[in-house]
Amino acid sequence: MDILVTVPEGELRETFFPERLRDRLESLGDVAWTDATDDLTETELCERIGGVDVLVTGWGSPSVTAAVLDAADDLDLVAHTGGSVGSLVSEAVYDAGIPVVSANDVMAEFTAEHAFALILSDLRAVPDLDRGMGFGEWAGDDTDIRTLYGAEVGLVGLGTVGRTLLDYLAPFDVEVSVYDPYVDRNDLAEFPHAELTDLETALDSAVVSVHAARTEETVGMLDAERLAQVPDGALFVNTARAEIVVEEALIEEVKSGRFRCALDVYHEEPLPPEAELRQLDGALLTPHVGGAQIRPPLTEAILDDIERFQRGEELAHAISRGQWETMTR
Repeated sequence: MDILVTVPEGELRETFFPERLRDRLESLGDVAWTDATDDLTETELCERIGGVDVLVTGWGSPSVTAAVLDAADDLDLVAHTGGSVGSLVSEAVYDAGIPVVSANDVMAEFTAEHAFALILSDLRAVPDLDRGMGFGEWAGDDTDIRTLYGAEVGLVGLGTVGRTLLDYLAPFDVEVSVYDPYVDRNDLAEFPHAELTDLETALDSAVVSVHAARTEETVGMLDAERLAQVPDGALFVNTARAEIVVEEALIEEVKSGRFRCALDVYHEEPLPPEAELRQLDGALLTPHVGGAQIRPPLTEAILDDIERFQRGEELAHAISRGQWETMTR
């Protein structure tokens, strides 16, 4: 089996493919590692795809377009070490019947864990208390410490991350309102604490967490008018995609003190040192580490599926055409 890895040479590839995982991949077939230090172009991929059975991709890999498929005479599997394959593969891949796997569900576990950590950290005022202790204070009685138990939670978008977060939320006796036009009530049958609602209801919650994909329909969806529906004193969390939220409107709401936010994604990344978000007392910020910093398990997941593919077994991390259609582009 001939395998092509399009992840550029350098530090990023080393984090996804430490020596033990490089050795494991190379035990599965003849592996060609791109020697480029920059992302490949579509033309460069076309030049290298001939004779390749399995294409292993990562962030920045060129899309597998119809032109790439025309140059690929043996391609049987696309295996992506990242999450979304919305912009990585084209409809032509599914038309050709080539299976696509990614670490989307594994990454979702880590992203949901991070969203959950942000929620608990803010509600329990962990950053404020830690800061006060560093300044020699003992200000617990004067700090607004809240609880997740019995809270009303709204999820804007569900997806794999949202489903995992529902599992994390279950022991806290919460009531969760879920807005997702691509989900029906049967999808929530295993979550008795969750109910499918409209967007207005999901936003009218003590904790609002965004898990929608970035698509033409969702970019700018949460604008000033929508954010005004978030109640006073709420916590607004976004670990999905920054473009879903109009940043200026969010800044104005947080600056006013009407509600707080906890963010892991931004319109400009890295977030500039002078960014206004960094100056807001009501903002808990992390540098887009929710799902992608824990990288070897992502690679392990797709290596598992490459081995399953070799054995003719069902793939555990396959991305169906329907799922691909709703993924972040």
